[in-house]
Amino acid sequence: MINLNALLRRRVEYYEYPWAIEGHLLSAQSQLRSLFQANDVGFIFSKSMPRSGHRFLTECLTHYFGPELHYCGFYRPGCCQRIPCAQPHEGGKTNRYFLQKSHDFGFRDSARLNGKYLIQYRSPIPRLQSNYDLAVARGTVAESKEAFETFAERETAYFINFYRKWVAAVRLNALAVAYEDLIGEQARTLAAVVSFIQGDSSIDQAALAHALEQAPVGADGGAGKLRDPMQHAYCDPVLFAQLEDRIAKECGRDRIRFHFLVEKCRRKLQR
Repeated sequence: MINLNALLRRRVEYYEYPWAIEGHLLSAQSQLRSLFQANDVGFIFSKSMPRSGHRFLTECLTHYFGPELHYCGFYRPGCCQRIPCAQPHEGGKTNRYFLQKSHDFGFRDSARLNGKYLIQYRSPIPRLQSNYDLAVARGTVAESKEAFETFAERETAYFINFYRKWVAAVRLNALAVAYEDLIGEQARTLAAVVSFIQGDSSIDQAALAHALEQAPVGADGGAGKLRDPMQHAYCDPVLFAQLEDRIAKECGRDRIRFHFLVEKCRRKLQR
């Protein structure tokens, strides 16, 4: 694995881009591997913001496709840590599809591999709140207003860079899925993802019904209802409005659900 930033002693945070030369070298490295990847399986490269429904969608797809889908969590122990994965048929499986997870921390993943890209994102403030709560539970960040504000700034930078790289860019081999659509319209969204993976519009209605039954919204351990961003220990509408304004200017407003944009808050006050 090439890591020019480490060689040059430049620390790059998860929300930052690497030096351009490292990015080009890593992309070339992945593209070279892609030339020799297995051709008897469809590669689905999942690029998801943390806390945007990746695990839930993967569960739905696993129930729909059954043994035809093999999944790689990438961050788990024992993984080859390569994209594309070196073992798309782990254990001699004859799966038709291979789904590989990545949050693209540091934005080193190539967008030019042989396969399809399944992109997942979420409304920025509820996502950073959920990710902060998880980090606190794991003991990787302090539980304080100051720590939350620092975390929120970093998560906003990550959101902007991820969105611009993976969601805003138009690619024929990519499908972007918003968390809000997955939760609010699970059946329609899951059917769209299945069609994208298969490359046609045919849907096995029995398999779809089975997936919806086995992985319903709101089930224990699954994705729940949409988060109310006002219901958080460190809710700060002024800070959130500033962060959303920054995101709106950098990413646009068409495909992102905002809650605290200045004009939106102003309209509420005028009612």
